[in-house]
Amino acid sequence: MKAWPYCVFSIITTPVAAVEVSDWLQMSAKGEGGYTTVQSQPNGLRPWWQEGTGQLAQANSGWMLGPQLASINITPDSDFSATIHGQWQQIPDETLGLTEYWLNYAPLPLAGYRIRARAGWFYPAMSLENSDVAWSSPYTSSFSAINSWFGEELRSKGLELSLSRPGNFFNSAHTFTAVASAFQGNDPIGTMVSWRGFAIHANQTNLNQTVAFANYPSLTVPPLNLQSNWVKPFEELDNRAGYYLGLHWQWQQQTEMRWYYYDNNADPMVFTEQQYAWHTKFTHLAWQQQLHHDWLLVAQWLNGNTVMGPKVIDLDFNVWFVLVNYQLGDWQFSTRFDAWQQRDRDWVPQDNNNGKGEAFTANVQYQISPALSVQLEWLLLDSQQQSRSQWQNWPVDRKFGQSSLLLVWRLPE
Repeated sequence: MKAWPYCVFSIITTPVAAVEVSDWLQMSAKGEGGYTTVQSQPNGLRPWWQEGTGQLAQANSGWMLGPQLASINITPDSDFSATIHGQWQQIPDETLGLTEYWLNYAPLPLAGYRIRARAGWFYPAMSLENSDVAWSSPYTSSFSAINSWFGEELRSKGLELSLSRPGNFFNSAHTFTAVASAFQGNDPIGTMVSWRGFAIHANQTNLNQTVAFANYPSLTVPPLNLQSNWVKPFEELDNRAGYYLGLHWQWQQQTEMRWYYYDNNADPMVFTEQQYAWHTKFTHLAWQQQLHHDWLLVAQWLNGNTVMGPKVIDLDFNVWFVLVNYQLGDWQFSTRFDAWQQRDRDWVPQDNNNGKGEAFTANVQYQISPALSVQLEWLLLDSQQQSRSQWQNWPVDRKFGQSSLLLVWRLPE
């Protein structure tokens, strides 16, 4: 695959801050809108949400509102609290919905150790990129390929427990946290990666939302003719519980690493509500490093597999990114490089899901005031998706590009 020479810049927004509405209620919010120029594509390469095979979310050049996000934290004077994340999004349709909500339990430390629990719908705390309001990114408008996929298909309805050993209490530079969760409601995860491949965008699927993709010819004939060209990622189909395990390590304020193993434990032979359960499992590693006072590195890596039916789909996938951020007063600059690969291992020759790709993202942002910033972002994506070859004369190898000038608003402190 041809690699582009590049020089990429981005800007991050201010740290997450909440407006205190009352002693027990805090709110933070963020949104963006602006003008985006999109590289022209034939109809079949329009975005997936328009039933195309494109891997960038914007369909046409023009004015567009990005996600408008809100986070509400309810903190009564007790060991319990609650968090709600919601959004309004123009893509794929003008929809208001919830992306997460959960109940926290955080009692006082016991001999210095902190026990935490949460129950509800939420992302596992895998991402070190999506640390801004309502699981957005403070570095770029778009998310990495890993976190774009998480935003589409990863959410769980479950119970999560964690145990932390804070370094400051034990006179140590090291803080450790162990995490374990049992969950349901994420059986179809793996669908989008298998047919469309990885994508780059800032879309988070609402908890009751349907995600569309191209109506591939292989879906119209056996053995895949029961599969619809859409997915509801947060459905429970087989009444089995999945799990994930995690370990966080932090050294002073310089280094943080998070390791996770995820297994939704779905039965790939189950078909109900017009959807298959997909047995999806992966290992994930995130790393954040303060390189200098003004320089920050963020990286994530994921390796996994998904199976549907009697190995009608059997796909290995590997994806990673590296992001570097530099802050200079009211200016911030970031660069991100993503790369991914999918390897088809199933026995259905007419449904080739091999693919690979890479993307370069550049973002520059200037903080006008605590409430407003302006952001310029460039994005180039080069992918090879064999699934496009199901249509005659469609290009397997394709480049996508877009540039955006955005005004970003947020509730000031």
